[in-house]
Amino acid sequence: MRIHSRIVTRSALHILALTGLLLALPVWHAAARPQVVVSIHPVFDLVRQIAGEDADVRRILAPGVSPHVFDPTPRDVARLLGADLVVLNGALDLWLRNLVEASGSKAPVVEVIGFAAVRERLAADFPDLVDLAASAGGVTIGFNPHVWLDPLLMASAVPDLAEALAAVDPANAERYRERGVRLVAELEALHAELVEALAPIAGAPFVPFHDAWPYFAARYRLDLIVEIEPFPGREPSLAYLRMALALIRGSGASIVFSETQLERRPAEVVAAEAGVRLAELDPLGGLPGRESYQDLLRYNSRILLENLP
Repeated sequence: MRIHSRIVTRSALHILALTGLLLALPVWHAAARPQVVVSIHPVFDLVRQIAGEDADVRRILAPGVSPHVFDPTPRDVARLLGADLVVLNGALDLWLRNLVEASGSKAPVVEVIGFAAVRERLAADFPDLVDLAASAGGVTIGFNPHVWLDPLLMASAVPDLAEALAAVDPANAERYRERGVRLVAELEALHAELVEALAPIAGAPFVPFHDAWPYFAARYRLDLIVEIEPFPGREPSLAYLRMALALIRGSGASIVFSETQLERRPAEVVAAEAGVRLAELDPLGGLPGRESYQDLLRYNSRILLENLP
């Protein structure tokens, strides 16, 4: 199954309305330590682990909120004015890049899915899930942006994140790099842990809520049947639900999953119609017991082990 990303953007009028209110808000004043703004929690936590005590890292998207339905506030724009670095996942949080430009911030912006190491690992590890097309500039890779749910993909991003921090804070560059090396080792160990933990459910039919899970499913050998909501934040059509129900019944799946950040009702309807159970996964974390990136992946693995055959 080929997976495509859904890119979320905000209108120019909305961004202008936000920037028009900036003068009425306090800005994030310059501090001795570099100020880093990150879009979503999983990337925020990894950046925080690399930064240690040498940089202040703040998150725009609060726990429990989906980037697919998020509307930034004027205060979010104001926060960017004092930033020294902005980190995006990319594609699903391009609204933050628009806000950086609208705010007048001069902070460099880096995107995880833009890192060459991530793109190369995607192409190598998931050839069936990415589109490769020759272009005048080399190779264009089109892919689902939910890379953070695969610890090996994120391990490949860590050195670039460490270098981004080093570039804005050269005095502590080696400390960022050292923490980055340790984090890569931790993520590789986490992957090995998940391989062993999830082995009993390899091949199980998996019906997630939206298209956040293709890399996780492929990496840990789950049989991803269909997503309940193909466009996050927008209820699926009746025709799509009929198709999804047919696939679920044909697969022998005994459970479908909702998600913490999105409306539960479509998953409830599908579960009731298919006569299967309903459980909940969390692709973003930040809530109690899921504060760290590593704990988030362990949490979801436990939910899967408890519910899949």
